[in-house]
Amino acid sequence: MKRSIQVVLGALLGLGAVSATRIASAQPAAPEPPPAPAPWYRAIHFGAFADGYAGLNYNFPKPQTGQNAFRAYDTTNGFALSWIGLDASYDPAPVGGTLNLRLGPTAQAYAGDDANYDLQYVKQAYASWKPFDALELDFGKFDTIYGAEVAESQNNMNYTRGVLYWLAQPLFHTGLRANINVAPMLSFNVLAVNGWNDTVDNNTGKSYGLQAVLAPADNVGVSLGWIGGPEQNDAVSVHCPQDTQYDAAAHGCAPAANTPAASYTVDRGGANHFKAWKHLLDLVATYDATENLSFVLNADYGTEGVRTFDPTTQQTNIDRKRWYGAMLGARYQLTPVWAVAGRGEYYKDPQGYTTGTNGISLATGTLTIEAKPTDNLILRLENRGDFAFDAASGDAKVFPRKVRDFKKNQFTTTLGVVVTTN
Repeated sequence: MKRSIQVVLGALLGLGAVSATRIASAQPAAPEPPPAPAPWYRAIHFGAFADGYAGLNYNFPKPQTGQNAFRAYDTTNGFALSWIGLDASYDPAPVGGTLNLRLGPTAQAYAGDDANYDLQYVKQAYASWKPFDALELDFGKFDTIYGAEVAESQNNMNYTRGVLYWLAQPLFHTGLRANINVAPMLSFNVLAVNGWNDTVDNNTGKSYGLQAVLAPADNVGVSLGWIGGPEQNDAVSVHCPQDTQYDAAAHGCAPAANTPAASYTVDRGGANHFKAWKHLLDLVATYDATENLSFVLNADYGTEGVRTFDPTTQQTNIDRKRWYGAMLGARYQLTPVWAVAGRGEYYKDPQGYTTGTNGISLATGTLTIEAKPTDNLILRLENRGDFAFDAASGDAKVFPRKVRDFKKNQFTTTLGVVVTTN
């Protein structure tokens, strides 16, 4: 009897131990501590590239170091470093920023008047604020939103840039940019900036821009934009010789005995008048016909009222200038390594306002063969022809040939080499 009681008690005690073990194992494990936040610098996106080329202009213009006529950055003959770039960006969450530094001859050409302020090395520098998902604001110096091509050759279909990029469109702006996402297929860009290619403005007026970006399908994109504003100086310096001084009523120097020669700053307020504004309409359309075949179309129409003074009538006139053109490009990916791209352009400058040659029309044809043996190396062999036409004579001999001769065309071969981390 006594032994039976011991067996029963032992069984009960064993069952209790098993039950306790099962209950303990069923309890949830203590939560693991959250991972330590990543260092802030890991959220910065870094990039770098080096772009160089060898060029041959079959007109052999001299001096040999001169730029190919009506071209953006490539020089006539020989080897050249285009530029090197260092990029850093921090996605706005909600605050971020972008900094692009450039060194080389292309940086100098891109900067224009910004080189007067040692800003030729700063391609982009702006702060970003994203208060909510549908709105992003950028403040500082940034690339233009217009056109189909950009300054970095590796981001274009061809190595050299077209005449629309160089002659018809702005390159960069300084001011405020807003990107507004209205719907998955529709967004808007809004600009309030100093103007075209100016960090330091040359007048008191501002330029304003608006662009609608539409993506009706995954393989189709369309953008239509406008920018307008005063681009001319609103004050000029007038020099009056001895015994004269500037007379505002006469819009010039008037007799004034015993007055020494002097220079006067004259207000040209009419330069900010709406009739003198510079306007650009820009259309870009892209279409990916297949996974390997892509097309791009770019069309521009620009106009500006240039303020002039007629000393005979003592009247200020606004002379309307205009320019327009179109570009069609295509690219086909032959293999993972090889690709071929083509571009054709037509550009009209009736008053010679952007080209410096009155009544000229330009046509260009470009064929580019690309090899990308690794993700970080891009090789492009490019043949290009530029042709000039004159409304009066038919052919315009504007392309330098040798020392003092000119031709109606220029043919070039360029080998571009880009090494990039992106």
